[in-house]
Amino acid sequence: MNKKLIALAVASALGAPLVASAQGTGVTLFGRVGAEYSSTKIDQASNSTTSHRQETIGDNSGVSRWGLLITEDLGNGLKANGRIEFAFRTGNGVIETAREQWVGLSSKTWGDVQFGRVQSVLKDFAGGAYLDPFITTSLQARGSGGAMYAPGNGFGVGAFVDHSIRYNSPSFGGFSAAVLLSPVDATQAEPGAGTSAPNVGGRGGTDNYQIGLKYKFGTSGEIFGGYSHDGISDTQATTSANGVTADDEEVWRIGGAWNFGDFRIAGQYENIENALATNGGTTCAGGPSSNGGGDAGISTPQCNTAFNTNGDGDIWFLTAQYKLGKTTLVVQGGMTDADAIGTSIERESKNFTVGAIYNFSKRTKVFGGYQRVSIDGADAIANSIDNTAAQAAAFVQPDRSTWTIGLHHFF
Repeated sequence: MNKKLIALAVASALGAPLVASAQGTGVTLFGRVGAEYSSTKIDQASNSTTSHRQETIGDNSGVSRWGLLITEDLGNGLKANGRIEFAFRTGNGVIETAREQWVGLSSKTWGDVQFGRVQSVLKDFAGGAYLDPFITTSLQARGSGGAMYAPGNGFGVGAFVDHSIRYNSPSFGGFSAAVLLSPVDATQAEPGAGTSAPNVGGRGGTDNYQIGLKYKFGTSGEIFGGYSHDGISDTQATTSANGVTADDEEVWRIGGAWNFGDFRIAGQYENIENALATNGGTTCAGGPSSNGGGDAGISTPQCNTAFNTNGDGDIWFLTAQYKLGKTTLVVQGGMTDADAIGTSIERESKNFTVGAIYNFSKRTKVFGGYQRVSIDGADAIANSIDNTAAQAAAFVQPDRSTWTIGLHHFF
């Protein structure tokens, strides 16, 4: 059935009529739904009340979502756009959570601008999520120990960035750029305030921005670079940990991807300075089973990518893929190195993943594979982590092995 007709039917059922015309105004319903059967084995578990192995059926990595894309042709190459998107979970009945929610203008001549809750530049433009063929599965790289910085404030490959404006340029001879600003000077946006997710901004914390640059070699590949700056708020500036007062967090990234026939290799390197506790970068942020997607029955949050509060570190990620008909074979992994600071010692976590993806069509695929995450000296490291939540989680489940098989359908 035509997506516009479906959107109209949904709108009618909700009592909010929408109009789609052939003159360029329309509403498109889109989304995806998925579920996995996953088995996670936790090594070196010191807490006898926590299972060494947990098996689940659900969507703990958050692939399932639905949304509306709104467009209107304003003439002279200018369009008005809007996107409203919500996530849900198959398997555990978790209520909807907000994803992208923005309104903006676009032009083929000067690019497009978005206002609201947007994607991070380091998530979908300068490397990040689109490099990983297992993104939004239990085998994904972000937050999985040794692969991709994923703080909860969205200034990485994790969530989304609130209170923002983002600009995406058109391509000029293969070159393109993206810029994000979040100049929020409001106590309501204070990072970590109340029960809200980690955020950027807060009173005095207006110096928040990201820049991404990319050059594409046609269909052969690309190179990219990015920079993220999360300015501390007045409250953050008065806090300290590990004998160091909090400072602006900075993330540098460089990477690329190359295609050779049916073979593809891609990777990126990130350097993180002054990791902030209140942005989620030093806790269990972005992991494939982080909080079980809100399911209280799952206790496998992934803390192995966490950095020491106010400390530095780096992450590298590499993926190799080979297409064999409708099947893509994948081998990938990476490493996170959290530098020592104060009483928190250095720790090194490694990620290795192998699996396959079979595409029934452009809209339906099945996948499966294995992921191993390990931390050097996990028993000793557990007692040295400065953050209470990260310490408890690492002490119980420092190393893990995950097997999974799943199905995704796009609509």
